[in-house]
Amino acid sequence: MSELNFKINSRAEILYEDTYYNCDIQDVKNNLIAISVPIKDNQYLPLRKGERIDVIYYDENCIYKFPSSVVERTRSNIPLIWLNQPKTYKKIQRRKYVRVPVLIDVRFALVSKDFKFDKSKLTSMKFEKGTLLDISGGGTKLRTSIEVQKGDCFAIILPLQEGSMLVKGEVMRVTKDELGNKLCGVGFYDLRISEEDNIVKFVFAIMREQMKKGLKEEY
Repeated sequence: MSELNFKINSRAEILYEDTYYNCDIQDVKNNLIAISVPIKDNQYLPLRKGERIDVIYYDENCIYKFPSSVVERTRSNIPLIWLNQPKTYKKIQRRKYVRVPVLIDVRFALVSKDFKFDKSKLTSMKFEKGTLLDISGGGTKLRTSIEVQKGDCFAIILPLQEGSMLVKGEVMRVTKDELGNKLCGVGFYDLRISEEDNIVKFVFAIMREQMKKGLKEEY
């Protein structure tokens, strides 16, 4: 099995006690990788030397999952956690997403590209009304009456089967319908694997219902 090519500033996740924490790759040397301190909902994960974890690493084409352990903690400009590079790993090809037509009313807010979720700020955010016209594990088509343009970023509240999920999406293209509403092709980004899986499960649940009703699905 070939070695993984870790790239500086690439995204990663740490799975620890059934919880996913976000981090990124900061350095690579001597069969070790350095990550930023993992964080979830503004809570840092205080990993200690010798602790065993699972790492999920993202590159442009694939997702890799592997076990590792903490070698040491250091501090230069920022605190770093050094992990063993993997001897074995699981490779997951990024999906060619199934897309299904829907009509789902949602709320969304315009945010910056590097927007970080903070539950305490949700009540102060300005959420707009929109309608999802289709959805896949990788994105959605959203109809709205407000002014938007390519490159805008949204925080969208998705009403999934097991509760709502707040996801980030970037507007990849914008057209108009006959009433002048904006039709936005939105690509999700910064999704954890668990979040992506929940969206895909939601998509397939919709497909099953549409098949029962004799509707035509779009692949």
